[in-house]
Amino acid sequence: MSPRSECPYRIGLPVSHRQRQVNHESVEAAMIRISRLAFRRGLSLIELLVLISITTILIGLLLSALQKSRELALRTQSQNKLRQIGIGLHNFADNRGHLPGFVHPLQPDSGDDPPLFAILPFLETQPSDRIQLYVDPSDPTSNIQLGHTKRRLPRGNSGYAINKVAFDGLPDFASGFPDGTSNTVAVAEHYSRCGPSARFNFIYSLHYSTAQSSDSETINEYRRATFADAYYGDVVPISDGSGSAKPSREGATFQLHPTPDQCDPSIPQTAYSSGMPVLLFDCSVRTLPSGITPTVFWSAVTRDGGEVIGLD
Repeated sequence: MSPRSECPYRIGLPVSHRQRQVNHESVEAAMIRISRLAFRRGLSLIELLVLISITTILIGLLLSALQKSRELALRTQSQNKLRQIGIGLHNFADNRGHLPGFVHPLQPDSGDDPPLFAILPFLETQPSDRIQLYVDPSDPTSNIQLGHTKRRLPRGNSGYAINKVAFDGLPDFASGFPDGTSNTVAVAEHYSRCGPSARFNFIYSLHYSTAQSSDSETINEYRRATFADAYYGDVVPISDGSGSAKPSREGATFQLHPTPDQCDPSIPQTAYSSGMPVLLFDCSVRTLPSGITPTVFWSAVTRDGGEVIGLD
């Protein structure tokens, strides 16, 4: 028997099917005719609504995934920048024997080098990238264009703010942190321009201020990039004498995802809604949860107040 007679099938179809294909339309042609008829008939209202609903759900899932992916990328960039700041602070301390700080805490006109300015030569980044280090990628105010102003804006808006309380004097790592470096906040995110019409500017390179401290709005227009800074009327920690601290304004901690106009210059803020990214003095980066209590947060702002409250 020839090889041809041994194989009664062709591409998996019985011979009887091959005979039908000779006498009738092909399956492909039939499907084309059915599709044309369905197209001419159109979709019913119910079918159209179902299709729209499914499409809307799929688009919503896609947009949500894209938003989460973008937020994760921005958060990773910000965490890397905070780590670079931490490395700069430690390199400065290794070289000078102490951290940069404010020798005259209540005198912004004293000419002290602000910490974010003082560590520039000690950063492990290219000189051309050092200024960009202080641009928080999630800060919605970093690209706001300022209108006409009579006074010249000091160079260097910063999306990160130094914890002023912890940098008072010239602390060193050996003896300056009785509360522990892993329990003390060094830097927090902060909108670089804050308040209505971006009136309040946080300048990392500001050495001095000529405004009088009694005029809180004027001194906040061009201020050093700090938080918990009493000179500017910020909320500051107050020890309660029992091993914890409370804020000078009841209930205050930090802002999550405020609009630029809602930005409060007296406390830190972040563009994220889930928590506040901070740099601790041990060079680790943490995200403080939205539900953190004022006592825990402000106890982590002091470095030697005896308030040793874990952030976990």
